[in-house]
Amino acid sequence: MPTQPLPLGLPLTAPDIARRLTIILAALAAVVARAFLRQPGRVALILPLWNRLSRAAQRFTRLAARVAAGRPAKPSRPGIRPGAHSSPAPIRFPTAHGWLVADLRHEAAVYAIQLEALLAEPATIAFLAAAPTASRILNPLRHMLGLPAGRPRTRAQSIPDAPPAPTAPPQATPCPIRQNPPCPRARWPWAAPRLTAKSA
Repeated sequence: MPTQPLPLGLPLTAPDIARRLTIILAALAAVVARAFLRQPGRVALILPLWNRLSRAAQRFTRLAARVAAGRPAKPSRPGIRPGAHSSPAPIRFPTAHGWLVADLRHEAAVYAIQLEALLAEPATIAFLAAAPTASRILNPLRHMLGLPAGRPRTRAQSIPDAPPAPTAPPQATPCPIRQNPPCPRARWPWAAPRLTAKSA
């Protein structure tokens, strides 16, 4: 089945988006390693979180390379990865929304702001629409940094709907003409002409 053409300019901007995301995640990983060393309850999370951030950057970079080559990746199907049954139980991260910012405060908040700004750019929005897998890569990062999750969208959903055709304004209903208007004296008694002795 032929793929739909990518938005104009997206193959050129996709690698730059991935490069900037990698810079943000690498700096965030360094902050995590430095800060969690001072928190005994978080030391065990340093390596797993570092790996998660690094893998997210690598997956996003590979996806951007596919988009740049005109081959956006198809949405992956959920399933068990080969060899997953033999791997040790993964480290469980906190589940609260924005837990990393709650732990590191301004040290992590600055990278949450940078990531939010990157995701709000028109080029990034077009990238996420063209490659739905990107949202699944970014959603765990959004969650830990307190950003709203993004929903994968298809190309058809990314095109805004045409505005509705303007409707003609309703025609005014003409005021009915009363055949026998009431006597002015019935409503305004003082408006009726008075009879004088001369006229009588």
